[in-house]
Amino acid sequence: MNILRHKKWHVRTKENVARVRRDEAKAAEEERARSERAALAEHEDRVRRLKTRASTAAVASAGDIFGGGAGNESAATAALSAATVGAAGHVNLFAELEEQERTNTAVGNREYAAERKKEQDDWESKVGIMKRFAEDTKEYAKESEWWQGIPLVREKVEKKTAAEDNKLETNKSKGGGQTKFMTEEEKRTLKKMRKKKEGKERRKEDKKERRKNKKRKRHHSSSSAQSSSTDSETEQRRKATKLDELRRERMVRERQEQVKQDEAAFRQTGAKGCESCNCGKPSRGGPTATLQHAVQPGLGP
Repeated sequence: MNILRHKKWHVRTKENVARVRRDEAKAAEEERARSERAALAEHEDRVRRLKTRASTAAVASAGDIFGGGAGNESAATAALSAATVGAAGHVNLFAELEEQERTNTAVGNREYAAERKKEQDDWESKVGIMKRFAEDTKEYAKESEWWQGIPLVREKVEKKTAAEDNKLETNKSKGGGQTKFMTEEEKRTLKKMRKKKEGKERRKEDKKERRKNKKRKRHHSSSSAQSSSTDSETEQRRKATKLDELRRERMVRERQEQVKQDEAAFRQTGAKGCESCNCGKPSRGGPTATLQHAVQPGLGP
């Protein structure tokens, strides 16, 4: 039967879990008290037996002093039997070890309790009863990411290549600098190492060249900053001169266009007279006279 989690009779609700924990704690406390009472009773019985054995030994020593040999031997035997015979009536040669074990049981095994607590916490975490902060992260689980092992692998490869390089150098020194006895694998390894070395040297040269270019650019920028003011003034003067030339050219073009318009007007009104002032007299002298006549209407030819 599937019982919903929000129902109060569900097994894994907070109230039910707390009640179960209380019951378990109560039962553990009762068991501990019972074990302590049993250990105390065993301890009292052992103390009583030790006292009896001590008194018997004292009596036996007194008998030896006063000359009672047979009686003393029987008393010592009785004391030994009382020490070895337990409360149940059987011989027990490991009474002290059992007493120590009972004492440890009463105190409790700390390692076992820690393991049980860890298992209980893991189970509660999986079920969802108890959640810790950052529980599902790699830091909490003490696990490393996959990319954190890459530098270690690279270091291993570099160490391996260095060892192979030393091995090849040793072979060369033994063979008088000749590599004709090298295998294909060794040749490929040597070729890779040479390429790698050349690549490193090339990268170093490129880095030096970039540094030189940066220094050159900084020096050029500092020198250009000083000459920027003079360049700007020269550019302004050049622009002003160019504007003046363009203005003069525009004025010349306007004059030429005006002369062309006047000539065209003169050709249209040359024989008909001056139409600008409506005087009816023929205009002579070209476009300039026409313009003057237009300005002064009373002026005749």
